[in-house]
Amino acid sequence: MSSDFYSYLPEPAITKCAALVAGHKVVIHVVRNRKTKHGDFRVQPKKPVSITINAMENPYRFLLTFLHEWAHYKVFSSYTFRKKPHGKEWKSAFQQMVAPFLEGDIFPESLLIPLKKHTQNAKATFAADANLTMALREYDPPNNKKCIFELEQGALFNAQDGRVFSKDAKRRTRFVCTCIKTKKQYLFPPFVEVSPI
Repeated sequence: MSSDFYSYLPEPAITKCAALVAGHKVVIHVVRNRKTKHGDFRVQPKKPVSITINAMENPYRFLLTFLHEWAHYKVFSSYTFRKKPHGKEWKSAFQQMVAPFLEGDIFPESLLIPLKKHTQNAKATFAADANLTMALREYDPPNNKKCIFELEQGALFNAQDGRVFSKDAKRRTRFVCTCIKTKKQYLFPPFVEVSPI
């Protein structure tokens, strides 16, 4: 367990998280920010089960990422056969993980309603849930990022991997965006954060 793990959590959540991990042989590392994911659950032969979580300044996003990954561990340790990564077993485990944290003063009021709704049918990523994404953004440190849906059509932006895209038309639930360098088109969810140019 990273010694600084607890320092990223909302203070009222520390005791509950400590109780959750007590007695489990899971290595938890806080790592530098990765562009493609907030957290990761990993099982490797002859190595302890591990969870990595990005160091982030939003304590509520950090806590939810931890609970998301811990739900993966609960499914792994509860079933003999492998289950879908975000199937019904994981959804149920995640809902059970979050429930005790909805009590007391761990989450601010503005997060409770979208979070309760999210746990009823949790998605593989918070970015797929518009209401929760927007509520969580209120607690991120100030930055120049915007969600795809906030950009004007034709606007240029840097994706998380550094590539430059232009925003094109909306196709059903996602936006078609063209990579300036290769002219290839990609679909972006509306609530993915990018850096406008």
